[in-house]
Amino acid sequence: MENNSKDPNIWTPSKTESIWPRLWRGMKLRCPRCGTGKLFRAYLKPVAQCSNCDKKWEHVRADLAPAWASMTIAAHVTVLVWHVFFWQTDMPNWQLTSILSVIATGICLIALPSMKGLFMAIIWAKRTTDS
Repeated sequence: MENNSKDPNIWTPSKTESIWPRLWRGMKLRCPRCGTGKLFRAYLKPVAQCSNCDKKWEHVRADLAPAWASMTIAAHVTVLVWHVFFWQTDMPNWQLTSILSVIATGICLIALPSMKGLFMAIIWAKRTTDS
């Protein structure tokens, strides 16, 4: 990582750097810049700045894209599970619907922080301020 400025929030990428490690760091809920500091102080509340590299995160907003991505992932997994249950069991529809609702909700809640970290990394790497 090159930083030609005294300001720790300005990132100047070198010619050999790839965006993929930064996206992976965001998905792991770590600072996309250094990979060490935490990106969130609560479930979906980003830290004001990284504890390791002092990168400010309050201006990076990933509003609706993480929710849409989480719901898309949950829908695909839920449809796969629905096909297995529908064709392999004689379960009543109300039970199947209840099980699939719990599965979809759980997947959304598990995937949402990682998706928010991913989109925050994308927004930061593209040098924009919001989605």
